[in-house]
Amino acid sequence: MSSHAITARGLQDEQLAIDAARVGSEHPQTLVLLTSGVHGVEGFVGSALQQLWLAHYAHELPRGVCVLLLHAVNPFGFAHGRRVNENNVDLNRNALTQFPGPQNVGYPSLNRWLNPSSRVSMFDDFMLRGIWHRLRLGKPALQQAVAGGQYNFPQGLFYGGDRTQESLSIIAGLLADPWLLDAHTVLHIDLHTGLGVRGSYEMLLDYAPHSAEFAAFTRWFDPAHVVSDHAEGATNYVAHGMVTQLIERSFATAHTYSTVIDFGTTTPTRVLKALRAENRLHHYGASNPQRAARIRAELLEAFYPSDGAWRDTIIAHGHDIFMRLAATLKNSLKL
Repeated sequence: MSSHAITARGLQDEQLAIDAARVGSEHPQTLVLLTSGVHGVEGFVGSALQQLWLAHYAHELPRGVCVLLLHAVNPFGFAHGRRVNENNVDLNRNALTQFPGPQNVGYPSLNRWLNPSSRVSMFDDFMLRGIWHRLRLGKPALQQAVAGGQYNFPQGLFYGGDRTQESLSIIAGLLADPWLLDAHTVLHIDLHTGLGVRGSYEMLLDYAPHSAEFAAFTRWFDPAHVVSDHAEGATNYVAHGMVTQLIERSFATAHTYSTVIDFGTTTPTRVLKALRAENRLHHYGASNPQRAARIRAELLEAFYPSDGAWRDTIIAHGHDIFMRLAATLKNSLKL
């Protein structure tokens, strides 16, 4: 295990770091990457599932297989209860090969609604204006404009940054280690929360439903949870600069399979409302300390519900995912 410090500090001025743990072959032919905390406050579930894998599944690896766990890709957001990093950057919009990123033509007209430049107060027109924007743009276009990522409003939601962030440079360096050069098959699983039906999960793929990669995931894992972003009627947005894209670039000569597993917590409206309020609080403050504390608690609840039954369900899902992964690895990721 190794620890890789970042410059930003924690709430008590403590050092923050990305942890890397390697289990299995020193020169793997098959590499599994299990990442957590790309969106800091989502790291609680990711961390729990990584610990679950270490406790129950690490001993089952066949010869030639290595699992690399990257814990807390966004240490600052994890420590400070934010989804973004120390520069207000969404790391899942930052893994670009050049900056600035693509223009999000729909975002500027939403900026005043998404990112009000004033203290949080009792009155908030979030819902009323949101309904108007949905009627004006339609649901798919609104979803794309809001969450697709943007590179023009540094204090705004879903900001992708103007340069590669320190955390992603660390990750890129770890993946360039010579001991990984023998890997010819790479499976990347990136753990998230906040999207989908509460208590369930989606294994999101940036592969078409008729592709060999999509077919492979439906064999390896529970097909009821495998979802293509390119399927007809899919409501998920298209984003640039995702960490999965960094992984695929890092292993350009290998056969790479990437998925984002997202565990549902609440409704998309509540998630966006919580993100908006916390971002506003971070930049402009609140009218009183009690309101500030409530906003921080609501953001945590949106990505890591306090309900014990929900948490137990997520652990059960984790066991199912990892049991299927173990069976797949025993078959050498057979296509």
